[in-house]
Amino acid sequence: MKMLVSDYDQTYYLNDIDIEINKKSVEKFRTLGHLFVIATGRSYFDFKSKEDIYNFAYDYVIINHGATILNKDNMVIDNYYINDNIKNEMINDLDISDSINYFCCNLDSSRLDFNNNNLTKIHVRYKSKEKALQINTLINNKYNLYVNCYYVNNNSIEIISNKTDKAKAIISLAEKLNIQKEEIYTIGDGYSDIEMIKKFNGYCMKEAVDEVKKWAKKEYNSVSLLVEDILK
Repeated sequence: MKMLVSDYDQTYYLNDIDIEINKKSVEKFRTLGHLFVIATGRSYFDFKSKEDIYNFAYDYVIINHGATILNKDNMVIDNYYINDNIKNEMINDLDISDSINYFCCNLDSSRLDFNNNNLTKIHVRYKSKEKALQINTLINNKYNLYVNCYYVNNNSIEIISNKTDKAKAIISLAEKLNIQKEEIYTIGDGYSDIEMIKKFNGYCMKEAVDEVKKWAKKEYNSVSLLVEDILK
């Protein structure tokens, strides 16, 4: 049994045409007895809204960059919180007053404030990419024992517990399913995809960030093309 893990935005979904092609390829992949997993930075609410629109099939989903794993029936497999004390310490360093907006997530809610506990992800959007990168570096340098911070897009950063990331979530899932490392394939385009691309049979999209391309075995224009290669 093989397992393909794909990022969602700008990977499994590029546009409305490409996702329909990907859906057909994944259907064939799953029909042959293999597993398809989506690993996304999106929260539960944001991911489910896309699932409702595009009606795509999968076996498991990893949300919030690895913080939570769910099966196709929405049963929670794993879930990791940001330490509440560390969350409170980080608030001043996040310089929220200089942000455009922010929100926090927990297991099933996606638009919470900092006063909530057991948060799985913190999202902050700043007025410039430079500011976002500055805060991203500060958080990773100062709180790396507790959290992972990623620059995502639109001048935004996202923070999760350092007990997890997409690669660690895949390892946890593979152990539960008894899938060997050499049978795991990954594809993505952004910073939070780097570890899963490094640690498995890793590939990337043509428009991936340069740091991702450094680790990818091959670049693709569509997830469907990777599926074809895996099945050869």
